[in-house]
Amino acid sequence: MTSVVHAIVGCGRIAPNHADGFGILPDVELRWACDRDETVAKAFAAKYGIPRFSADLDEVLADPELTSVTVSVDHAQHAAVAERALRAGKHVLVEKPFTTRVSDARAVVALAQQSGLVLSVISQHRYDAVVTAVRSWIDEGLLGTLTQASVVQESYRDRAYYSDYWHGTREGEGGSALINQGYHSFDVLRLLCGDLTVTSAASGALALGDVMENEDTLAALLRGPNGLIATYAITVTGTVEWRTRIGITGTDGSVVIDIDQPGLLHFCAGSAELLARAETLRSQLTVEPPPGTSYYGIGHRKQIAEFCAAIVDGTPIRASATEGLATIELIDAIYTAAGQRP
Repeated sequence: MTSVVHAIVGCGRIAPNHADGFGILPDVELRWACDRDETVAKAFAAKYGIPRFSADLDEVLADPELTSVTVSVDHAQHAAVAERALRAGKHVLVEKPFTTRVSDARAVVALAQQSGLVLSVISQHRYDAVVTAVRSWIDEGLLGTLTQASVVQESYRDRAYYSDYWHGTREGEGGSALINQGYHSFDVLRLLCGDLTVTSAASGALALGDVMENEDTLAALLRGPNGLIATYAITVTGTVEWRTRIGITGTDGSVVIDIDQPGLLHFCAGSAELLARAETLRSQLTVEPPPGTSYYGIGHRKQIAEFCAAIVDGTPIRASATEGLATIELIDAIYTAAGQRP
């Protein structure tokens, strides 16, 4: 018996990960592909064996058997599409970032809570084996009290990337390097360090200012629990397509990981138990071909499975709507500190 009937709204770069994640689950029917361009929706439906396609969101939401939708349209439309789906009684899985405006995110969360519907924001790297392992080591005290954290990310984007109607625009993207390419490494920083506050930030369009209104490079200084000091830096101006390094230091140990494909543990120092856990983790990390762009990884599968379980039996979902809201609130605070908000 089918427990979940799902639609993908927005058939662009990230949509293959959703087709894969919902397509491999038993008792789930992926019924609709929807896109503003009907030819795109039709081609996507044909490629992934989806029986129905449409350019009309109202047609999709009118399906009485439809249970849930993926929202994977451009950033500025996330809030509006999510709200329409929730008001139609559908559970919602929103691609990152949750919204471009904090006020919109808060309103959508409130609507989901009032409606008793499942709402989740994609944070697929929270499900990476290396990230979940480090989070468990922190929870168990193997790193001691955290004192320092750092993220450095390089993600090359050429000028052609900013030639469409929304990339690089303040209204359409809501920022650029941080809210788009940097979102996931920043979200992992939040997961590992706990509540963070912004001390200062700087940003600029250092190489791509002729094709964007937002930042191609950004750095921020943050504070965490017990006075932890965290630094975050992102640029899309280099030559490497995707490279991340996330370092966590505590009074009893330290680690350096990435969330590239696959996520790796590069360094570990500390107690004999921590080192043994690190060796076990390294032996278990495997390369699994991702269904879409390589650095998106395979974490969508685990989050989508949790999303469907939450719909069916109320299983708690780690990447909750409130977590997505907290991440976008902190990103907004960084942009404010960097002078990018009114």
